[in-house]
Amino acid sequence: MTNSATRSPFAVVIFVLSTCGAVAQELPTLDVAPLCRAEGKAVPDFAASCMADEKKARDELARQWAQYSRDNKMSCLRLATGIPGVQSYVELLTCLQTNKDVQGLPKR
Repeated sequence: MTNSATRSPFAVVIFVLSTCGAVAQELPTLDVAPLCRAEGKAVPDFAASCMADEKKARDELARQWAQYSRDNKMSCLRLATGIPGVQSYVELLTCLQTNKDVQGLPKR
């Protein structure tokens, strides 16, 4: 007989694996408000600018999402959401664009 503490890590792994394909198919929804609020505390009046930048990045991602590989999406999504409470479309877009540019460089 297994207890719930033993099953829990397996349930998490199964959930994560089952959502990987979904992440590659559609642009995930990120909660950028905590990041922009924190930046607004550091620099007054920056929160609104931050939210505008995040919206612009999300709109650009929505247009370009299909052109990026699944592996790049997963890798960059981990980067853009890796710190609890900090999620950013700007980071996600920058990572994807950088990876695409690097892959386009000539091989030596």
